[in-house]
Parts: sequence; structure tokens; C-alpha cells
Amino acid sequence: MTRSIDMKLDFFLREKGELVYINGMQQIALIRDAVDKIQATDEKIVRTATPIHTGDYIDYQNERYLITSEIDHNDQSYRGRMRKCNYNIAFNWSGNVKWFDVIVEGKSFYINVGNIISMAEGSINVFLQNNADTRNIMLSQRFYNTNQPFKVEGINRTVKGIIQLSCTLDSISTAYDDVSNNIADRWKFEIAHTYALNIDNGTTANILLNDILQLNCTALDNGNPIVNPAITFTSSDPSVATVDNEGKVMGIQAGQAMIIAKLTYHSNIVDTIQVTTNETVTHNYSITITGNATIKVGQSTSYVSHFYDNGTEVFDQSVQWSLRNQADTTPIMASITASTGNSVTVKAGSSSSYYNKYIVLSGTLTNDPTVTMEKTIQIKSII
Repeated sequence: MTRSIDMKLDFFLREKGELVYINGMQQIALIRDAVDKIQATDEKIVRTATPIHTGDYIDYQNERYLITSEIDHNDQSYRGRMRKCNYNIAFNWSGNVKWFDVIVEGKSFYINVGNIISMAEGSINVFLQNNADTRNIMLSQRFYNTNQPFKVEGINRTVKGIIQLSCTLDSISTAYDDVSNNIADRWKFEIAHTYALNIDNGTTANILLNDILQLNCTALDNGNPIVNPAITFTSSDPSVATVDNEGKVMGIQAGQAMIIAKLTYHSNIVDTIQVTTNETVTHNYSITITGNATIKVGQSTSYVSHFYDNGTEVFDQSVQWSLRNQADTTPIMASITASTGNSVTVKAGSSSSYYNKYIVLSGTLTNDPTVTMEKTIQIKSII
């Protein structure tokens, strides 16, 4: 009877087999559910005409499975049980980060019929393919799963083709771990990037019908300007104002539209400007201040103001400068030592008590005191 069933299944494999990938190689397989009832884990029986092994990865219907059983075979086919990988975790070897499709089990795991592995609270078992990369995993090595850190406490290689890791909860390293991306010790070997994007034309602008406004943007990485940053521009209402890939805005019809600028490869870094399309021009001034975000104690730094009217830089305006402590305390921890045209020189005080404190440089439009811009500056140690 069993031989008869196998013969029928082998026939279906040849005639009705589905396309799968076994360790990246395209093959034909017959796939069926391992159990009749719906359960929490996705286990299937796989039958192939080509050899398969415990620990092989099977890509099937856009999901990755790991063969967890021993392999049964006859003259025509090979049969095994596979389970869907439920997580993708990263291990970090001194900055060399590699990701692995794994099965994470928090309560119990059937590696073979009748062989159940149980775990304590706060512990997990991780099952992954035994290969050249995973064999480098060491005891006490840390990794993240669902934004929680774990440490490898035991490594079991007794099942051919599979490595089992016994792991316990560990402590988060706020200095080194990239928790949001589930990478342990990432910033121990890489530089953490803090990106910023600013539309220099201000927060609002007016534009005439069929006229063009060029948006100018400054992108920063850890406070340093990015040369030729990749920026994606979109308009909330292209019937009012359109924008191209170079940040050129055209007024289409009277109304308001929000122009959104995003760093192309870091789309959560965003700035916006509200554009009003008018039939006649209305002045709308704004100011930007350029210069270093830090001053060392006892030293001087220069800052320059730039003026925009409806987002277009103009050169017929002037600014009044002032300084205050961010905490509104006295005495002010810096002074304005020179002011020429629209540039200003600020000198930080020499007291060590000013270390890592903040001052605020304000520039106010001379012809319209309601238009102002502030730049926060940190006083740093000279060392």
C-alpha cells in the first residue's frame, strides 16, 4: 500500500510539481501541508526528484522554509518535512553584519517526531542552516529579535545540517546597538548617521502663475553638508503647483500646495514649503543663517544671513543681530565682536562653566521685525 502511494505521488511530482528553489537552485517539488488542522507553525511535506538534505532552504510561494527532518527517499524521489522561517536575524562580526533566515521558538520545537525541546521563560531556541557563515557564531555572541537583545548561551550541532542556538535575554547597549533595525553592536564598528534636510527658501512662498521658483535645499549628515544629495520632490496638489526632480516649482493655478522634499534614500527625512500661486506678487520674506553649529570657548566664528522673497534669494535686505543664552540666563556666554554687511562674528566666553551650554544667535529683518531666524550654537571645550 505504501509503495503504491509513493508511486502515485512520484507521478504527481512529475506531472503536477510546483516551482521551488532549493538553496537558490530552481527545482520542481510537490508540496502539501504536514497536518490537516490549522496550527501556529507552518509545516509542509516536500517531495522532490533531486536530492534534498536536512538544513536545506526551500523558497516556496515567496516564503523561505528550512528542512528540519531527516530525509526519506526511494528510487524516484526524496521526501522531508520543512518549516517556514519566521524571522530574519543579524549577527555582527566586528562590523561584518550578516542576515539569516531562521526559526525562532519560544516554548517548544519538534526537531523529529517524539523529540521535543522545551525552554525557560526569557529563553528562545534559534534554528538555522549549518553553513560556513553560521559556523562562525560563537558563545556569548549577541543579536536582536523583535527589538529585544539575546545572547547565545549554547550551540548544538548534533543534527546534521542544522545549528540550534540556545539563547537568553540580554541587556540593551544604548551606545552600540541599532535597536530599531535589530543589529547588535552596530555603532561599535560603524558611524551612526544623523541626517537632516532643510529647504533654504523658507516655510512659505508665493509664486506667480506660470512662473518658476527654484527650491534650494541643504542636506546634512552628522552636521556636515552632503555634496549633491539625492532628493525627491512631490507636490500635494499638482493642479496648483508642480515640482520636478530638480526642485523647480511652477505655478499652475491660484491656490495653495505643499511641496515635500525627502532624502531619496532616507525617506523619513523630510522638509516642506507651502506654496501659494497668485495672479499678482506679494512679498514674503524669510531668513536663513549659515555657519558652524559649535564654537570653542574663547574662540570666534562667523555667520552669514541670506534673504529670500517668496523663496527666491534677494540681496536688497539687511538684518539686525542679537545674542541670548538658550536658557535665558545671564550673563550671556558669548558676544558679537563684529558685524559687516549681513555677516557677524560671535566670540564665545572663556569660562569652563560654559562647556556644552547653548547660545542663540538671532537675525531680524531690518525692514520687518516680524521676520526673524534663530540659530542655536553649542559652546565646546577647546580640547
